[in-house]
Amino acid sequence: MNSIHKILEINEKELQANVSDAASWHAEYSDTPYIYIGNLHEDLKEKDIVIIFSQYGNPTHLNLIKNKETGKSRGFCYLKYEDHRSCALAIDNFNGVKVYERPLKVDHTYYKLVDGQKEDDFLVEYPEPALIEDVSESVLKPKLLEYEPEPEQLDDLSFKTMVDDDDFEDPMAKFATESIKTQSRKRLSHESLDKKEKRHRHLRSKHDKSKESKEHSSRHSKKDRSKVPDQDK
Repeated sequence: MNSIHKILEINEKELQANVSDAASWHAEYSDTPYIYIGNLHEDLKEKDIVIIFSQYGNPTHLNLIKNKETGKSRGFCYLKYEDHRSCALAIDNFNGVKVYERPLKVDHTYYKLVDGQKEDDFLVEYPEPALIEDVSESVLKPKLLEYEPEPEQLDDLSFKTMVDDDDFEDPMAKFATESIKTQSRKRLSHESLDKKEKRHRHLRSKHDKSKESKEHSSRHSKKDRSKVPDQDK
């Protein structure tokens, strides 16, 4: 705990004095990309430590010290960053931070491998990114919306489809279709004219009958008046 507070005090003084990176105490360890991480909870695994310390750089190697008999974590590890400048950031930001209610101790270190060990034995393995294959059909191809015509449009659309379905149809077939369409229009026109003519004839007949009836009534009225004697005589 004393070492944690000491590092925090040094960092606070340098921050207040606006000390440059070159004059900072971190510059003395610019030749080592390793940091020491202590007071770790025994439940923390290598991947957990990598995830936590990836916030300030790219960890490349990690050696979590374990009990040889039980295989459990002994509470400290050595982590190597790809860039040594990440070490200063991790120390300044993680020192004293509690993980599982335990304040972390983070400091520079000159890590040395034990006899028989190789640095690549502690290489951090990252999962390879999944490759996206053949997305042209599933992603890039636009999806066409289905069109549903309204009921009153079905007759017109069906006829139009019959006429324009294929631009490369037999021209005589197209001519026959146009002829049918023209004859249909003429037939409808004749039927309409016939109806109008019949209605006109009917109205004219009624008019003639009415006129004839009026004339007949008028003639009878004159005859009746002629038969009446002149009372004044």
